[in-house]
Amino acid sequence: MKRTRFFALFLSLCILLTACGSAAPTDDGIFNRAEADMNSAALDQMEMPFETSAAFAPEELKSESAIDATVLSNRKLIKTVQIEAETEEYDALVAALEEKLTALGGYTESRQTGTFGKTRRWSNMTLRIPVENLPAFVAHVTEEANVLSTSEETQDVTLQYSDTEAKLAALKTEQARLMELLAAANNLSEILEIEARLSDVTYELERYESQKRGYDNRINYATVHLSLEEVAVLTPVEEPTVWTRIRDGFTESLQGVGDGLVDLFVYLIAGSPYIAVTGAVLALVILLARKQSRKAQKEKQSAPSENP
Repeated sequence: MKRTRFFALFLSLCILLTACGSAAPTDDGIFNRAEADMNSAALDQMEMPFETSAAFAPEELKSESAIDATVLSNRKLIKTVQIEAETEEYDALVAALEEKLTALGGYTESRQTGTFGKTRRWSNMTLRIPVENLPAFVAHVTEEANVLSTSEETQDVTLQYSDTEAKLAALKTEQARLMELLAAANNLSEILEIEARLSDVTYELERYESQKRGYDNRINYATVHLSLEEVAVLTPVEEPTVWTRIRDGFTESLQGVGDGLVDLFVYLIAGSPYIAVTGAVLALVILLARKQSRKAQKEKQSAPSENP
């Protein structure tokens, strides 16, 4: 009889656990769709004032593929290129690069120059180029110089940029409201309190506007770090060896493992409520099972003493 009650209790807990699990995907799906809609709306609004958010009415929503294309086109990317090159015609190359840089709408942000010994010159330059003209400039350097190595890094700052815009909009709204309250204030204490808050809001506005201008500059203008060296004989550019390809492949694999661990961490954090409920139910089942087992052992041990 006792075993029957225990198994009935265990069966009830399993049914409860199954019900929680079956309900989870529905809630999670709703959450994911809501989060995706919010992210899409935020990314689509990055280039327009907050007052136009009403344009995203349900009847005007695009197809899913069109929305994905819009989100990708509105991503805020910062591009940085590293180029190591050499030349036998140092002065002519520098002049050609400066001319091309100006023609493409770029500028020199910084430059360091020096010499190896008495004749060989070198230069480390940081150049800023409109991002749409970056491929043309890199191709020009490749044609004019002996490029030893090239690498490109892309940093996605879409979320940071969107967050900055949202804070700016909120601060502007608060600033306008404070101006209205200041105009309607009747006593000195209220005026001083409002002016103090208004000063803080103005400071925060200037800080976030400066941050947004910095993002805009780095997004619209790619950064090229060019290391140029004068040589008597050009270095032969060799094809990647087998070991180099193995090393690069191993590095990419490590990066993939790191990305996978990050995704796993995010999944565990997002699913922690369900994990906690499941763990609690399992712990209760184990506790009851152990308690029932100990009780059964005690009854078995006491049985001989009751029947001499």
